[in-house]
This record gives sequence, structure tokens and C-alpha cells, in this order.
Amino acid sequence: MTISKRVRARQFGLAAAALLLAGMAAEPAQALEEVVVGLPTNITVGQSNVVAAMELGYFEAAGLKVKLQDFQGAAIVIPQVSTKSIMIGSGGGDPLVVANQPGKTRVPVKFFYNASRDYIWEFVVPADSPVNSLKDLKGKKIGVGSLSNSHVPVTRLIMKENGLEITKDYQLMAISIGGPAFRALLGGQVDAYNTWTANIAGFESSGTKLKRLPIDPRFKDLFTVGYFAHEDTFKQKPDVLAGFGKAVSMGTLACREAIEWCVKTFWKHYPNLKPREGTDEEIIKRQSYAVLEGMKTMFAFPEGKPKRWGEYPEGAWKSFINILHEGGEIASANIDPNMFFTNELVDKMSAFDEAQVLAKAKTLK
Repeated sequence: MTISKRVRARQFGLAAAALLLAGMAAEPAQALEEVVVGLPTNITVGQSNVVAAMELGYFEAAGLKVKLQDFQGAAIVIPQVSTKSIMIGSGGGDPLVVANQPGKTRVPVKFFYNASRDYIWEFVVPADSPVNSLKDLKGKKIGVGSLSNSHVPVTRLIMKENGLEITKDYQLMAISIGGPAFRALLGGQVDAYNTWTANIAGFESSGTKLKRLPIDPRFKDLFTVGYFAHEDTFKQKPDVLAGFGKAVSMGTLACREAIEWCVKTFWKHYPNLKPREGTDEEIIKRQSYAVLEGMKTMFAFPEGKPKRWGEYPEGAWKSFINILHEGGEIASANIDPNMFFTNELVDKMSAFDEAQVLAKAKTLK
């Protein structure tokens, strides 16, 4: 072969290689699975652990692109999941148990991630209120975020055990969450507000303290908020659910370690939800306190045992069903609790290096 032919052959080979590489580069990256997560309340800084998982790429590493969508109550979210309008929902289990009583059409939804390991719902009144117990609420109005909130059935039972029947002895009134709700409480539109711990902490961080009304300790051990999906999703996309739960767990751990970064990251994703009153330093301090208070229940793991992210304790759902039966919300407690939840994804959702997550979190500003 002459020199000119060898040069032409070499040039042809280089051109072919360049075309091959260009073709490979042009191939699209594997598309991320889009997952809409339905929330039972408005989006708040309380979801900053999920936003942290977005920012740190934990969802992307699992092949997911997550979007939060708010509704008003788990009783609204569960039908969205059961009809597959959205893939994952969040909220309490009360509406699911009530909907799946014997004789009713089965709602094919299951919980797979226990996010709040103890009871987060409290009753608060103004600090100077003459009301000091739940029994003192006879003839009064109690505010809730929404009448479709998942905790409302347990609220009715708690009141019933204090000798009060809804409508006859007290009224429930929807007053939303956050500022409008607390203004309704302090302004006398309602006499008490039944809401979750982090919402109360967020309000109290501004300096106004409220009085909490005691409830029976047995309710304190109830789990409250979790993530759920359609039963078909467990069969068809178990890795999506496991990847979601793992990312949430990592985001939760990172958020607690780097709380101020976590709050600022939430504002980055939802700038319209950044409070306007006070300096950035004051706002960060207030919201950091609220988030940390709300996260306490996420870390209420059994002492001396490995963290099992998303796990439901043995017997927890059976106790929950019994309480709903006692309160008259369901006709029979003879229901298989395994139809409502699964722990089958816990191993995968817990399979990450906590030390690595914490080390990364310590570098976040």
C-alpha cells in the first residue's frame, strides 16, 4: 500500500470512529421515571427532607424524577392513588381502613413507608384560655386543617373517650393550616386547634406560645403519616417504590444534620413559600426549629436496635384497627391488617451508608 493510500485509510478510520462516537453521544440518557407524590396538606417546609433528597440527587440515582402535589386530606389522596392518577400518596391510614370494611368494594392501596412513628396530632388553645382539658371543650368549636384529614376519625374517638360526641357536644371546623389557622384560633373563631406538631412548632417559633391539652398516652404510640401506592405498583415497579423510600430516608438523615441548608434548599425549590417577616437569619432559625420538631417522630426508632427506615412495628396496624373499632368508625375489628401495609421493601429502603450521608451533609452550607 502506498503512503497516500495508507493516509487515506487512516483518515477514513478516524472519520468512522468520530461518527460512531457522535452517534453514541446522541443517544438519549435513560429517562427518569416521573413520580407524582400526593400530599394530604399544602406543601410546607415540613417536606424539606424530600426536597433535600431532590437537591442531593438521591431520587435521580434511583432513576426517579419526583414532583410533589398537594391535596386536602388523605381521604382525597387515597382515591388518586387507587385510580392510578398519581403513583404515590402520603397521609394517615384511617380512610383506607374505613373504606375497606367487610362488605365494601376493596380499595387496592397499601402503605409501604412509615414516616411518622408516633402520634403527631395535638390539641392547642391560646395560652390564656380557660380551657385546660378536652372535657372543657364541651359546647366549643375545634379547628382542623380539613374535615377530610386522615386523623379526624381518631380525633372523634379521643373526644368520645372524654364524654363528648361530635355535633351534639362540639363542632369541627376546617380552618386550613399555618398563619390563617392560628389567626382563627387566637381571634376566637375556634376555641381549640387540632393539628400536627410541626405546624404548631412553626407558629410558636415566632414567640407566641400555646397551651397543649393532654390526651390519653395510648394514642401517643400510634403511627400517623406514611407513604402508600397501588397494589399493582408493588408487582410492576417494586424498585421504584424501594428507590423512593431509600431516597426519602437519606434526605431525612441529611436534612437533620444540615438543617439550615435544608431550609434554604426548600426555599430554592419553592421561593414563593419563603416567609416574608423578619431577616433571613430570623426566618431560618424559626423554620429550622419547626422542621427539627417535626422530624423527631421520623427518628423515633426502637432504642438499641438498627434503624429500619419505613418499617411498621409488629402489631401496630392491628392496634390501629382496634382503636378505629372502639371509636365506632368501623363495624368490626376482624380485618386482616396485612391488607393495608407491607414491610417487604424495608431492607432495600435501609440499604445505604449512613456515615457517608452524614459526611456529605456536614459539607453543606
